[in-house]
Amino acid sequence: MEPTTAEMRTVTADGEYRMGPRDTREDAVRLATEAAKRHALEQVATYLESVTMVTNLDITSDEIRTYTAGLILVLDQQISTRLDGDTVVIRVDLTAQVDPDDVVQAIATLRQNEDARHELAALKAEVDQLHQQLEAANQALTSATTPDQVQSVSQQRQHLLNELQANGLVSQAWTDWVLVTPVVNPSPWTGLGQVQGLLVQAGSVNPRNPHIPIIQRVITTRVGAPPPTSPPSSASSPPPTLQQIRPAPPSPPAATSPRSRPPQFAQTRSPRSLPPTLHQIHPPPPRPLPRTPFMLSHQAPSTNSQPSSGRGRHRR
Repeated sequence: MEPTTAEMRTVTADGEYRMGPRDTREDAVRLATEAAKRHALEQVATYLESVTMVTNLDITSDEIRTYTAGLILVLDQQISTRLDGDTVVIRVDLTAQVDPDDVVQAIATLRQNEDARHELAALKAEVDQLHQQLEAANQALTSATTPDQVQSVSQQRQHLLNELQANGLVSQAWTDWVLVTPVVNPSPWTGLGQVQGLLVQAGSVNPRNPHIPIIQRVITTRVGAPPPTSPPSSASSPPPTLQQIRPAPPSPPAATSPRSRPPQFAQTRSPRSLPPTLHQIHPPPPRPLPRTPFMLSHQAPSTNSQPSSGRGRHRR
């Protein structure tokens, strides 16, 4: 008999960047983090392609990667530095987790939302192009011969990294808009506050990101203009760290107290903080936002999850 559920999957992945004389440590950490994120996503996507529940969705490999990054929780992130001869090597190690049951239901929900489906696909295609441009910028920096060229290419690379970071946050905002907002009805502003917080972060990284006005327009059309007393009350609760798997207990009460929310909201499922997703880890980290769970509810994660033995490796 085919299993009706799949076990929670935990993967470990790493990315490395070998610094040259024109690299800064900040850029090196960001580049190594991007590599680790890609390797983690690839491991999860490869695993999901073998899960019967996912294959029954009649979904392409590219679609799995498009929808899944916003569902992969990062339980731990470690940054280390070592010397390899005269070369400084920056390494980022990630431990990430995904629930295949959540993925199946989330993909089905996201595919039914035309706006989210179109924008997530566009963002995924743009991110792939940005990674190619980033590789070219790294090579151009290595071959630059004058100080002006070094400065120009370095600024270009930082802009590309900022675009990647902003696009990831916008992608997470779409995922949360579709999956989190229904949880908090009839008071949707808790979920929308979470989404708006992601968009504020994206705008601070890349104010000209063309995808931000699109999701803001969709939100305004569907729900109306936000109340003037934003940001949401959940911002007052302590933000989760990358090491947190369970939330701090004080968080749920703070999310139910604002005057703008009806009293019956206290009787709905209480929001709880979750670890960040792949979209949300970018060094230097922005101010973390407490994340409420998706509308998908399952039993507690299995304690015998087996970590993946494969580890990504990105060397330059």
